[in-house]
Amino acid sequence: MAKKHYDWTDGPAELDAHSLTKHDVLVGYLCRYFEQRTLNARGRDRFRITLVDGFCGGGLYTVRGTGQEALGSPLRILAAVEEARILVNLGRTKPLDLDVQYVFIDKDASAILHLTKVLSERGYAGEIGRSIHLMCEEFAAASPAVIARVKRHTPRAATALFFLDQYGYKDVPAPLIRKIFDELPNSEVILTFHVSSFATYTNDDFAAQIGKTLAIDIHSALGGKSIEELKSNDADWRRFIQGALYQALVSSCGAKFFTPFFIRGEGSGHGEYWLVHLSQHHRAQDVMKQVHWQHQNHFVHYGGAGLDMLAPHTMGFRQEFTGGFKFDDVALHQSNSALLQQLAVNIFARGKPTRIGDLFSSTCNTSPGTSAMYNNALASLVGERDIIITSADGKPRRLARYMHDTDLIERSPQIILF
Repeated sequence: MAKKHYDWTDGPAELDAHSLTKHDVLVGYLCRYFEQRTLNARGRDRFRITLVDGFCGGGLYTVRGTGQEALGSPLRILAAVEEARILVNLGRTKPLDLDVQYVFIDKDASAILHLTKVLSERGYAGEIGRSIHLMCEEFAAASPAVIARVKRHTPRAATALFFLDQYGYKDVPAPLIRKIFDELPNSEVILTFHVSSFATYTNDDFAAQIGKTLAIDIHSALGGKSIEELKSNDADWRRFIQGALYQALVSSCGAKFFTPFFIRGEGSGHGEYWLVHLSQHHRAQDVMKQVHWQHQNHFVHYGGAGLDMLAPHTMGFRQEFTGGFKFDDVALHQSNSALLQQLAVNIFARGKPTRIGDLFSSTCNTSPGTSAMYNNALASLVGERDIIITSADGKPRRLARYMHDTDLIERSPQIILF
């Protein structure tokens, strides 16, 4: 996924070592995505999807400072699908075919030329124009043709994953992402932004515009600090991005579910890239959060551990800052403790039985907790006799591994916690 300053005219472009982490996250998400989407596909023989890399680059890099060869996102996407193909067919008597169409887009002609060469050298020449489609255009200009291709490949489900590693905030306008969700409702969008690029595009006027959109006084919430003052402090600047910009981005894109965390590569403790995952289903959001925890110490969040991790007090810099939530063992302990208390309060406040799936979907956008972490907290509350959980046919649920979205949670008549 290339940034516009990469150059493939004389061979592979140079890549900073911390950028490799983005590709690791991409591969991790793809493998988990296929695993989750095919869990209940025992009777199917084919799963169709289109994978779109909107800023694909030239396919091959050398790591700056070491000269080591590094595969670009197109080759890593292709390899991830082959890995997923093996994993999803383990134990199957009837193989499941992953019918994948790939669309690789870049406005840089030298990047597309180099990618074509690399794909051919690595055995993919016969797939170019068949399952692999290369486009030398701006992503926005190419999007109508891409949407049409997705609809042809999956006419009923309209399913695609869009990987958009843009360099600047304005490269993929929010209305375009909204259009993708309107026309391809089962699709997901993964955006990554280079953090320093926000410094180019964001100023006090832009912040005021965001504040007007969100009906909040951003400058008061930031203690009267100017945007230039925030930019001078790496942690404060990222807290502003995560606490304010994401709200405007998400609301403009029309996504129901999202995760807005920072990727920390080697030697970039505050987070060099901002990754935003957008989808229309809470299970997709859950899979992405599983990847955050899988790649612990490669992500950081500038807020709390509980259900209000992106609450107004986070954006307003009114909570104590301890260096960031890094998805490590300390963060896991904080999250589990917060979930135990806050889920109990949330359940009691509802005043009536609620399904596990509804509890998760209504709170997951403001929590780093995965569904498994929720279920573990619920199991603890059941064990303490604070709540009771029953299956659809009325059987009691006590263990986390047996809990399902359709199970009902209600306050126990023998309440202890409150």
